[in-house]
Amino acid sequence: MLTREAQQSTQQEPAYRRALAASVSGQALEWYDFALYGLAAAIIFPKIFFPDVDPVVGVLASFATFAVGFVARPIGGFVFGRLGDKIGRTRTLMITIMLMGVGTVLIGLLPTYGQIGLFAPLMLVVLRLVQGMGIGGEWSGSAVLVVETAPKERRGFMSSLINSGEYIGTLIASGLFAVLSLAMPEDAFHSWGWRIPFLLSAVGVLICWLIRRKLEEPETFTAAIEIPTENPTLMQSIRSEWRHILGIIGIRMFENAGAYIILAFAVTYAEGVGVPTSTTTFGVSVASVVAIFMIPIFGRLSDKIGRRKVYMIGAVFLILFFWPFFLLLDTTNAFWVWFAFGVAYGLGMSPMLSVEPAWFAELFPTRFRYSGTAISANIATVLAGGLAPFIAVGLMALTGNLVLVMVYLAVLAVISLIAAKLTPETVGTDLR
Repeated sequence: MLTREAQQSTQQEPAYRRALAASVSGQALEWYDFALYGLAAAIIFPKIFFPDVDPVVGVLASFATFAVGFVARPIGGFVFGRLGDKIGRTRTLMITIMLMGVGTVLIGLLPTYGQIGLFAPLMLVVLRLVQGMGIGGEWSGSAVLVVETAPKERRGFMSSLINSGEYIGTLIASGLFAVLSLAMPEDAFHSWGWRIPFLLSAVGVLICWLIRRKLEEPETFTAAIEIPTENPTLMQSIRSEWRHILGIIGIRMFENAGAYIILAFAVTYAEGVGVPTSTTTFGVSVASVVAIFMIPIFGRLSDKIGRRKVYMIGAVFLILFFWPFFLLLDTTNAFWVWFAFGVAYGLGMSPMLSVEPAWFAELFPTRFRYSGTAISANIATVLAGGLAPFIAVGLMALTGNLVLVMVYLAVLAVISLIAAKLTPETVGTDLR
């Protein structure tokens, strides 16, 4: 005969499995769209949206449209975070997934500069803003949904799978882009073939929509909204939770900067020292595959020893490994380059990524959980993630070596470690 706790767990299981499927698929789609845009911004968009300028200026202009998405993220975090705390997690996540997907599909349908002139890049910027808004509410909503439905003793493991979904999407996007570029004549790919992966995003949106339309609101949320006294304004919540908001921003600084240094700056650096593009691209794929499997392992570990310890293990390892990481790239040997990317992500980034969804969502009360997670995580992404490659390039240009880049990363690591130390441990705690 089942005990009462066992019966509750059995009833809860389908709910959290559906929530997990909805969240992981959403993250896969988000990063599929993100990776596609990054690849197209580097290879395709300078030629079709900025053809009448110097090639270097065209690339910079293309990447500027990429950066617009980062600016829109905090806005999306504020808007959809508040909406998620008002009307519900599942309804809000339906909106964010549609914004992301529709923005991507419409980019695949955009006329070129040669067809409609300046309206083409202007429309590209608008659609990138739409994407960024949706992304600003997607990750945080997914984290909150899984944390509020998963069993307390498995929150770290279950929510870590969300971040594994990011790298599944990245692999699908980069793989599809590579296959099409190799299978098609270059002129055809640059003319219309690049649109195929963008249009296929509609399939991902449909899958996510079908999964999410059957979701129910977590009991934690439905119980909280029935208590009128537990409905503070946004500013009241920010004033009462500012320490946790600052803590998350600090924790995310090194993780965000580290990710973009490895996946963006390091790729450029490697090519500069003579590593073939195919080798660095495969290195990024190695990092993604390693992350998919290592993130859940560290997520499970965080359920045993705590979020803070696992995060600090990853942060300390990564800052100590960054110098050897670049030395391995200097060898230009394919094996050591792949090894460097795999270790940096497997033992450095993965521990940090594994704990963030559970740790951040567990810090806030139910009526501010979506907003608090979205606002703090997206502010950190703008401050550290999006700017890190540009800062690293500038620092290296000043000295001609990596010394100032290492100092920059060390400062961010210290900030994040201090923030992690000061932020409360949440493993095993009840949601408030």
